[in-house]
Amino acid sequence: MQNISGTRKWSEIRGLTAVTIDLGKKVGMVEDFYLDPQSSNVIGFVIKNGLFSHHALLLSSIQGIGQDALTLTKEDALIKEQDNPALSSAFKGKDILSYRVLSEGGTVVGTLGNVLFNVALPQAIQVTGYELSGGLRQRISNQYPTFTAQQIIRYGQDVLVVPDAVATELMK
Repeated sequence: MQNISGTRKWSEIRGLTAVTIDLGKKVGMVEDFYLDPQSSNVIGFVIKNGLFSHHALLLSSIQGIGQDALTLTKEDALIKEQDNPALSSAFKGKDILSYRVLSEGGTVVGTLGNVLFNVALPQAIQVTGYELSGGLRQRISNQYPTFTAQQIIRYGQDVLVVPDAVATELMK
């Protein structure tokens, strides 16, 4: 559910129908996102528009992200990933969601379970935080340990490194 600040979880955006504004045509479903780890900015989304067909959608072509659909200007806004060098070098959300969270001191805190986005401006979506996947207690209460994107020291190949103090708070 979208809150007042414009924060949405990735689990709420993944699977949204992508619809063009010019023709009102369904062109696919949101399947993944591209992230620039240096800035925590989302660069675009992966739109699945066939059994084996995927295209990229840059944020500049997004009109809005609603409860039921992501709207884009027109169908030709969908591009091939290799046509934009920034997309080719970006992290993909599906990869990040398998990352372990590690303290500077080398303690594994947990595994990422979700990403929090600020979608108030659809053309400038930023990652504001991350949720750890939780155990039974967290699933029942629907409250997962979270930390902000600013608390990340480093994005590794398969880990996110956070300060020891942040790790201690997450493990409480």
